[in-house]
Amino acid sequence: MNRKLIFTLIAIALYGSVYGQTLKFRTGANYGKFNKEIGGDEIEYPSIDIYNQDKTDFTHAFEPGFEAEIMQLWSPNIETGIEFDFSKFSGKNDTPPVYNYFFLLNADDFIFPVPSLIYESSALNLMLNFRYYFLPEGKVSPFLKVFGGVSFVGTDFNYKDQGVWPQEGAGILFSMGTENSDNSRESSLCYGTGLGFDFELNDRISLYVDGSASIIGSDKVDGIPTLDYIVDNGRGTLLSVDNKALTTQISFGIVFTSDVDLGLSKNSGKNKKGKGLKRSGQTTPWRPFYRQK
Repeated sequence: MNRKLIFTLIAIALYGSVYGQTLKFRTGANYGKFNKEIGGDEIEYPSIDIYNQDKTDFTHAFEPGFEAEIMQLWSPNIETGIEFDFSKFSGKNDTPPVYNYFFLLNADDFIFPVPSLIYESSALNLMLNFRYYFLPEGKVSPFLKVFGGVSFVGTDFNYKDQGVWPQEGAGILFSMGTENSDNSRESSLCYGTGLGFDFELNDRISLYVDGSASIIGSDKVDGIPTLDYIVDNGRGTLLSVDNKALTTQISFGIVFTSDVDLGLSKNSGKNKKGKGLKRSGQTTPWRPFYRQK
């Protein structure tokens, strides 16, 4: 291990013990939208084009969700956080095509021509966030955000009018992780990036807004499995495809900044110059130590 690496590790440890005593707590709402599936197009079932002439794609909508995060400040510019996020996605198609998946259904479940389709999906996300603030001392602090973690995806995919089902009672075309299915949510990796800003209202409270794009490693965020029709030794089989979902999200909320002295290290109660905090004048005990007057 060379000296530069040793000094780098020491510097990180020191910054963690000093700057890391400022914690933030964020809660807010989000609006999420499925944009498209990333990966190859389906290898289609033979003669499926006969059914799919003049058919259209789904129209995807923004849906509301919520999120909460605990953040730790490591330097005036750098912040990390652990976030729990609930995101929703939906879409509809009034003139849908025939999908490969339909050929796995029972004959009674498949209706031709295909009536209007809808999907309603959600993702429970546990994320690690990294933010870099460009102007940390300003009242408005823009930042770059990168993140990664795990998503647990659930979905319902069905006819818009469930009355078209030939059998008595409402059915479902595909479902997982919801009350309509015995199958659990699908877990997958999630990662992405975004831009946003923090608007300071006072020493403790600020408003938060960001826009992000993420990739979720599931082909079912749009409600329907992606399948390839593969011919092997003269026999055709439908096989799952490991496509991913590109989603976008707008988040906004409120951030609460904790007291400086959390007792996390020997340096608690000291500002960035190592001097004791003053308790008079313009100094307040909850101001981040690097903003002490």
